[in-house]
Amino acid sequence: MTRRLVIANRGEIARRILRTARACGYTVAVISTVEDAQARVRTEADAVLEVSSFLASEEIVQVALVWRADLVHPGYGFLSENPAFAQAVEDAGIVFVGPTPENIRALGSKESAKALARACGVSTLEAVFARELLDLPRERWSEVLAARGLRPPFLVKASGGAGGRGMRVVESTTGLRAALQGASAEALATFGDGTVFLERYLRAPRHVEIQVFGDGQGHGVFLGERECSLQRRHQKVLEESPSVAVDAALREAMGRAALSLVAATAYRGAGTAEFLLDADRQFHFLEMNTRLQVEHPVTERVYGVDLVQAQFELAEGRWPSVLGDPLSFTVPEPRGVALEARVLAEDPRGDFLPTTGTLKVYREPSGAGVRVDSGVGEGDRVTVHFDSMIAKVIVWGADRSQAAARLAEALEGFKLLGCTTNLPFLLAVSRHPDFIAGLEATTWIAENLAILNESLVAPTWQEFLTSRAFLEVLSSLLAGIGLPPDGPASRFAAQAHPELRIGGTQEKPAFRLRRAGDSRHHFTLQMQEGKTSGKLSELDLWACRRSGTELEFAALGETWLLADPLLAPVTAQAAADGAGIVRAPMAGKVIEVNVAAGERVTKGQVLFLVESMKMQMEVAAPRAGRVASITVVPGQILPGPTAMAVLEEE
Repeated sequence: MTRRLVIANRGEIARRILRTARACGYTVAVISTVEDAQARVRTEADAVLEVSSFLASEEIVQVALVWRADLVHPGYGFLSENPAFAQAVEDAGIVFVGPTPENIRALGSKESAKALARACGVSTLEAVFARELLDLPRERWSEVLAARGLRPPFLVKASGGAGGRGMRVVESTTGLRAALQGASAEALATFGDGTVFLERYLRAPRHVEIQVFGDGQGHGVFLGERECSLQRRHQKVLEESPSVAVDAALREAMGRAALSLVAATAYRGAGTAEFLLDADRQFHFLEMNTRLQVEHPVTERVYGVDLVQAQFELAEGRWPSVLGDPLSFTVPEPRGVALEARVLAEDPRGDFLPTTGTLKVYREPSGAGVRVDSGVGEGDRVTVHFDSMIAKVIVWGADRSQAAARLAEALEGFKLLGCTTNLPFLLAVSRHPDFIAGLEATTWIAENLAILNESLVAPTWQEFLTSRAFLEVLSSLLAGIGLPPDGPASRFAAQAHPELRIGGTQEKPAFRLRRAGDSRHHFTLQMQEGKTSGKLSELDLWACRRSGTELEFAALGETWLLADPLLAPVTAQAAADGAGIVRAPMAGKVIEVNVAAGERVTKGQVLFLVESMKMQMEVAAPRAGRVASITVVPGQILPGPTAMAVLEEE
């Protein structure tokens, strides 16, 4: 009989697991919720098992039993590193496709994993649990921390967390209590575990991780390293394999260190040991991720393996032959270079705040050496309920230069409109000389953020594509009514920027915009070269109407969101509206309301806590005043930058 698999996850990883499961011959069901009712993977699986939450472990085990599942694959995130869930699955007689519950207990907590690493002779960074400090008088904190070799700056981290959630950098003990409490609250909301600790913060290390695969008997294989240093807010943005900072000797040392943890725990299946590499090329163990990693595709591409298939084979009782002999240590030889960029629903030019919206245009790149793992398609909606990841763009090249060029080309060719994303930001990173040269550190993005957020388009093109004349033509074509009656193209011709060299000032239009292909969102922009030349240059452009009053379009790797000049004149009253209004920074859920109507507040006082896509944001008073009214309640879902309170001057 065909074996039955439940995927206890969603989005791109659920689709990626489903792809390999199909090739392995499984009948597949996916777990889903009401909030994820429109998920694309629901239509692709053989069955959908409804539960109240992706964290509802008892429900998931129960529906898997009723469906007569043989295996459960947890993906990553959610319950993937929850030992109680793994235990419940196995107690129900279902195979858990992942480490044993004992493995997760030993290594899933960062502190227990560090203790084990130290016992194995692997270097770690000294750490202190939050509870050790919070039980002491505040005036003793500096003394206790110094005695443990911890001095500012500090890094506060969630013990059972990942993805930068529940993490804070603190420059002194002054802000430490608030950071510990805030990180604990975020960790509890995201992972169901509010345990946090703090450790020494290295200013500009490299983040290098080692992929291992254990046989459950104390043996395993080492599948090279991944560089994950390009991060914002301690969350990975771009990853690669191999690392330019790791030579053969360092690769062997890190591989042996990671496999010592495999041996000590009789680790089963795929796991990743994460390290920080300091300026002296000394590595320090951070944590062990007892699951498949988001960035696993770069390892797959460079070492010629399918890690999900290997997980299935081991779960069925067979050692995956493609991985080699687990009894014999070898240093794998990477073939070429693979890079991965995470396409996220967020606004890098707006402090990386999460965004939402309907994907009105969605065209994935393709070509030699290009792979895209995604959980969405055109017409799908990005909501506040889940992580901000839309897709992963993975490329391979014979060397790093070719891989970087392919990544830039793929990112420029990814057309996504209807929701603000980090695509232009990723493209800027991929083109930056430091990135091309492999000069990376965990602080690099923050240090170069201003230049990475600059427009990718030359000023003359920027001027043209944001001009009223061009926007009027685009608005009319999107409305299906052809050119505006007053001929803005001709008007623009008379004032064309000389550097554009786009033709005559009277007898010919300066540009022509027309539909391209079958999509109502795809256009070709033709520009005449010279006053008398009949030669035209063309620009590919994708566009849509984001809302009733906004036009969105993408060209030359950049994305614009601009007011429609034909539909949205901004009045003085509209511009002045909201001067005393406190608005949410993003779409999300109201977690806390910390103020009441009539209360006097000071500038910077935290009034609300909003959560979106697992990230919590404090909403502070923009100025001192009296709260005239509160317009939200805890638990309310906000569709965007909604008014939350009105302040009056006193």
